[in-house]
Amino acid sequence: MVNILGLSLGFAGFILSYQYINRETSYDRWNTHADDIFLVGLSLEGNHSDQTPAALAGAIQDNLPEVLRAGRKINYFYGDYPIFGQETVYVKKAVAIDSAAARIFEVEPQHGALYKFPEQHEATLVTAALAKQLFPSDSTFDAPKKVPVMVLNMGMEETIYGVSKNKGLSILDFDLLFIREMGAERDLYTYQTYIQVKPGTDISLLTTKINTLYQEKIAKQADVTASTFSNGSIYLDPLANLHLRPRHGSNSTYLAVWILGILSIIILALAAANFTNLTLAQADKRAKEIALKKVFGNNRFSIASQFLIEVWLQCVLAAAIALIFLRFTGNILQKWYTDDIGHYIFNGTTYMQLAVALVLTSLVAGTYPALALSGYKPVNMLKGSLISNPKQSFLKNTLLIFQFVIAVIFITAAVTVEKQLDFMQHTEKGFDPGQVINFKSVGLYYDAKLDGTFQDFKSRLAQNPSIAYVAAASNIPGGADAPPKKQFIHIDQKVEMDHVGIDVDYFNTLAIQTIQGTTAITLQQVQADSSKNYAVINETAAQKLGLANPLGTKISGCKTNFTIVGVVSDVKAYGFENRVAPTLYSFKDECGPGHMKISLLVKAKNGQNKEAIKAVEDEWQKNPNAEALPLDYNFMDQQYAALHARQERLSQALLAFTALSLVIALMGLFSMSVFQISARRKELSIRRLLGASVTTLFLQLNRGFFKIIIISLFVAAPISYLLLYLWLTNFAYQVPINGWIFIWIIGFFMLTCALTVSYQSIKAARSKPINSLRDE
Repeated sequence: MVNILGLSLGFAGFILSYQYINRETSYDRWNTHADDIFLVGLSLEGNHSDQTPAALAGAIQDNLPEVLRAGRKINYFYGDYPIFGQETVYVKKAVAIDSAAARIFEVEPQHGALYKFPEQHEATLVTAALAKQLFPSDSTFDAPKKVPVMVLNMGMEETIYGVSKNKGLSILDFDLLFIREMGAERDLYTYQTYIQVKPGTDISLLTTKINTLYQEKIAKQADVTASTFSNGSIYLDPLANLHLRPRHGSNSTYLAVWILGILSIIILALAAANFTNLTLAQADKRAKEIALKKVFGNNRFSIASQFLIEVWLQCVLAAAIALIFLRFTGNILQKWYTDDIGHYIFNGTTYMQLAVALVLTSLVAGTYPALALSGYKPVNMLKGSLISNPKQSFLKNTLLIFQFVIAVIFITAAVTVEKQLDFMQHTEKGFDPGQVINFKSVGLYYDAKLDGTFQDFKSRLAQNPSIAYVAAASNIPGGADAPPKKQFIHIDQKVEMDHVGIDVDYFNTLAIQTIQGTTAITLQQVQADSSKNYAVINETAAQKLGLANPLGTKISGCKTNFTIVGVVSDVKAYGFENRVAPTLYSFKDECGPGHMKISLLVKAKNGQNKEAIKAVEDEWQKNPNAEALPLDYNFMDQQYAALHARQERLSQALLAFTALSLVIALMGLFSMSVFQISARRKELSIRRLLGASVTTLFLQLNRGFFKIIIISLFVAAPISYLLLYLWLTNFAYQVPINGWIFIWIIGFFMLTCALTVSYQSIKAARSKPINSLRDE
């Protein structure tokens, strides 16, 4: 029972883990040209960007014959996209691509052709789920459907041509897909550029050609020279890498996949080691059986085969129990990975992986016991116990040490990950998100001039007794889109900085500390002189510029000359994995296009969140553009906390695997202690007759297990330290590895070991000697 239960736990962990791994590694693998598709990006000083000028795709298509297609992709960057169907739907994922990108990603509608008319070159598709929301009574598309968008009373409409065919997971992830022609002359937006090359193309040579093309025809254009990475070089990133380990983003998901895969194999290996240990521990009870079979003519091969078949049948039973367990417990990983992967469990891939694991586990768990036990001479097996065999004792102890080493590694990892998560949640971030409510894209529905209707809206809100401050910004901490990087020049020094457009109450709203100068710029100051452009920089920007006192310094960028009037503290606006970037804040829309201050930030007074939201809703209803358009908002502290979701999921997974590894290790310890105590009953009885106390016998029985725990800790400590050090290097801001954790683990395992084996030990030590010696 212990064997099968341990194996069932190992198989269950293995199956669950590999469903997530299968999902994460399946992105775009369905694409028939996946190996020939690449993202074209720009790199500079070790940094990578996936954004390139609009003209690059066209230049590649026209000048490089080895490139079959070059397309563009851009996300809708004004927040959620409102559509007025039978209900108002805020579309979270709206994406625009051109026709070349549509072919690269093999975009198709569920029924009919993508383009319905000969003269048509553009189309809009929705997912099946969005179609049901917009048209619950008729989600078929025998003909295109027109639907109001953005502002109901202005007659803005979108024609939806069909439902996109769901081919599988893809980095082209959307609810609403616009297929539009892009890259017109003077297009100032930046795009993701994708290319599909001819099979067999030399990618290294192609990278060089595109880089030369970029430097000669694109980088020198006036609109590009002022933008980020204008002096950068081209890199190509394969489509297969873009989901898990893009060069321009985090590889946390890739690490999670590897960690999860390794952990699941280790858990299964623990179960197999436990199985081997128990099989060897039970060998004495079968010694005479094996000896008699040999006496009656059974050869070594037939006896070894019998053991392997027994192990195989137990493994099959354990795997079946694991599948039944998963079937009735539901989708355990859904809360960890925010996706329902239950439907991945019962499919051909799962069964194939489980079959491979089953064969390997059977061989690992059964081969040595089968060969070892079938190799003893009958005369030795009939004489008595095999437990004194030093080879068996060494193997059993080694396997038990292996189990505890893994358990120690899991515990140290779980504790350290939890400490890092706690550090990220409670360390000073440079701003205070508490009581701040973010109303998305509100600025789109007002006049954005400095003295326009949006400013009037904010002024009225600021007078409400439940509201402390009101501000607007182009990018907000924890938001989905990081600020654009722009090139700024001080004298002859060029520095890449994040640019954030703000208004005069931004720093008060987020409680960002002023280090030098002033951030108390008034609206009247900004309006007074249209030729003046005030800027505030963060500490990192001041250091990057080498300015001890930057106040009054002139800096140019975005075709604008700025005057630095203040320095603020660094803000860890986008988590702890990357260092704070040099940042410039300005009060006008100098770095457009698409970079307007449309997010409304409202700082509510303590305990008055509901009143503040109600005040915004009341003012919002006065806007004629707000008809049938409910406010879309979230709390900034919750939004910022979502940045740590990956680490939280990793922490939860580690806790689960830690518990599983600990249970398996303790099962092995318990089983070994039960058997060894049973095998030593006569020895204990003789010691009792010679005067040994219960305490002496208890220590005698447990001393070997305590030694195993000490050895395990010494083996696990350097491995744990190295693995944790490598993991923590992914964070620019991190907790130190605490050496006291290993001391704590020694005490924990000593106590656990004592509790695990104490009952059997005390029972054996207190038993009457006559009960063990009466048959001698």
